[in-house]
Amino acid sequence: MFRPRRPGPSFRQQAVMTSILASVLLPLPALAAAEGTSLQSGQGSAASRPAAHVAPHAAARSSQGESVMVSARRGATGAGQHNAHSETVITRQDLVNRNIRTMTDIQRVAPNLTIQPSFGSGALNFTLRGVGLMDFTQNNTPSTMPYLDGVALPVSIMTTGMMFDLDDISIAPGPSGYTHGQATTGGEIDFHTADPTRQFHAGLTEDIASYGRNRVEGYISTPLSQSVSFRIAGQSMTGGGYQHNAAGQGFGNANLGALRAKLKWDIDDTSNLIIGGHWTTDQSEYASGHNLYNSYHVPVTQDIYETEWGLDPRFAKIIGIDGNNTKPREDNLFWGANVRYTKNFSWGRLSTISAYEMADEHELTNQTDSILSYGNMFRNNQTNVFSQEVKLESVDPNARFHWEAGMYYSRSRMAQNFWYDSSDRPGTTPLNQTRYRQNQQDFNQYVQLSYRILPKLRIIGAIEHESDDRQMLNVTSANYNLNTGAVIGTPTNFGNSGALTNQFGGRVGAQYQFTHNVMGYVMFSRGFKPGGFSANITQQAVQLRPFKPEQILTYEGGFKTMLFDRRLRLNAAGFYYDYRDQQILGTVLVPPYGVLGGYVNAPRSYIYGAEFDAEAHPFHGMVLTQNFGYQNGVYSQFQSLNRSATTANFAATGTWQAVNTNYNGVNMGLANLTLAGAATYTWNVFRDYRMTFDVDYSYRGRQTQPQYIGQTGIYRSPAYFLVNSFLTFAAPRQHWSVTVYGQNLADRRYWLSAGTQATFYGVIPGLPRFVGARMNFTY
Repeated sequence: MFRPRRPGPSFRQQAVMTSILASVLLPLPALAAAEGTSLQSGQGSAASRPAAHVAPHAAARSSQGESVMVSARRGATGAGQHNAHSETVITRQDLVNRNIRTMTDIQRVAPNLTIQPSFGSGALNFTLRGVGLMDFTQNNTPSTMPYLDGVALPVSIMTTGMMFDLDDISIAPGPSGYTHGQATTGGEIDFHTADPTRQFHAGLTEDIASYGRNRVEGYISTPLSQSVSFRIAGQSMTGGGYQHNAAGQGFGNANLGALRAKLKWDIDDTSNLIIGGHWTTDQSEYASGHNLYNSYHVPVTQDIYETEWGLDPRFAKIIGIDGNNTKPREDNLFWGANVRYTKNFSWGRLSTISAYEMADEHELTNQTDSILSYGNMFRNNQTNVFSQEVKLESVDPNARFHWEAGMYYSRSRMAQNFWYDSSDRPGTTPLNQTRYRQNQQDFNQYVQLSYRILPKLRIIGAIEHESDDRQMLNVTSANYNLNTGAVIGTPTNFGNSGALTNQFGGRVGAQYQFTHNVMGYVMFSRGFKPGGFSANITQQAVQLRPFKPEQILTYEGGFKTMLFDRRLRLNAAGFYYDYRDQQILGTVLVPPYGVLGGYVNAPRSYIYGAEFDAEAHPFHGMVLTQNFGYQNGVYSQFQSLNRSATTANFAATGTWQAVNTNYNGVNMGLANLTLAGAATYTWNVFRDYRMTFDVDYSYRGRQTQPQYIGQTGIYRSPAYFLVNSFLTFAAPRQHWSVTVYGQNLADRRYWLSAGTQATFYGVIPGLPRFVGARMNFTY
């Protein structure tokens, strides 16, 4: 149940920078600033790679303090240009320039990336190159895994509140688990937080924008002795609710606070220890949708930002929440701690990561997006995850022979309670409670080798084995009388269910360095991901059958170039995925409740596409960036229940009857085209001041929502084009800057995601036009 409402966060400081970040809001001279204004392609995420794999500028920043980036070399960014992998790295300066402060903002700047709110929830779903799982029930392994400093976060809502004081975000598509962490089919997104520095640094940023949005971030990084340094950072975000109901009452305000700390001990010249921890509280109003369709004759408006909500006071009383506040909302607490140890030997490097992550989630959602007081769902989720990784590797990744081997272990314990109000549907019990515990443990072992057989030719091979064992325990379904709050009859106990996955994965490839500035590569990989369970509104034992693991065979080739004395970087890649038993949030029929979300496997499908990335410095002060992503997916063997046809049949006959469809040859409805580009110009003003002007854009093609395969019309979100801009006036010597900015300047209406509750269908709108000002101070 909801805990007593805590006061809003009082920590009003922001962790935006280090001296390099001073140059984010206090832009550097034109060409030096260019080091941070591009989206780079590299190898492996910076947080999870050992030091020898980190981009040169990142390694220097960590070891010498935050001001080292001021001396960045001229021209286009060269990190990762000699690595056989397609990856997007969003630097610290990119995060500020593109105003990326929430998770869904990241998809504006990375090709073939989709980040969607799970309908009516604060949880998110990550998809790369069309590979991702919409985990509505929040109890399954994501296909695209988020990491925080190399620590996997297998429950996506754990990513809440981490978007501050970041060094970079690394987005690596394709199967993973060959060099660290857990095996996935889609890839990973790694968030690398700033490390403590050997010199004192501090910063504070205040950001005020439309709809009363207020964002404050701050950090302090200081040495405690010659060998020990410490960093603490925090953020507070309030307001910003751009939705409203018919009466004009606002909705969607944030109320979030977060703290993060790191202690670094340089034990000697060859070893160090880092102890970190983080804490987040979230009491925000989250993700209520705009109703586009219903069969209950509830009025539908054309204003995509209008939403409605309703809450039956009897429902509120039974589950023990405040019935006077009828808005959908979160009341969540997240915290975690980790210990990292690194030891360098003459022959190699040993690194270990021990981590513990905890989520305490209390979430009230309105699945109908209407004033009707049913369709509410309350989720109570307590999850903890312990993970341990040990890795050995040779010291120089550019040596003729390079090797790395490791083991990763994780254990999670979850207890979930779902309460669902279905009092609108005749023949159902008005209130259902489904509760269960889920235990899971995962063990992955991996080895990767690379060998330069010719001066310009290197071959790469890797193998991994992963065992995943999960059990759903004591699954119990109870029905309640809304008037009395008493249990109807005897609760049904479905007992225990288990799912065990043992799989091998691997990859082989080659890269050829045609010239110092031109490299080409090919890579063939086999990846996999464990199966799992659907776990909501359980009424029949068949709902607890585990869905199968998925496998993917990937073929990728690309090239990376640096031309015209580093004035132009041009990278491209093409890929083809052969998908087996793809895991999909589909539809199951559970009369009399109707069509419910449930996971199914599509036996065969395929995805293909391409990516392109460029950075140009045509003249002093000007930086141009552009990326391009294309993806297309088709089911080649798949038959499943048709949600819209089944719902339409119920509306016409009043009887729930399954209508199945053969989807062989049907398009997946991915957002085929994603584009992002920016033009940034920096110039000196008088002697001690600088100005920076930026215009950037992003485009996303039409996309069909996962549960509506083959559907068009309202079930396919329209394409949208966003334009943003900022102007910064900076005093680098005085360590302050002022920025004015606009997001979605054309005020385009667009959707982030969509979802359904029986015969209701709604969409989660994206941000309207936001205009704001940001003030930054550093020391």
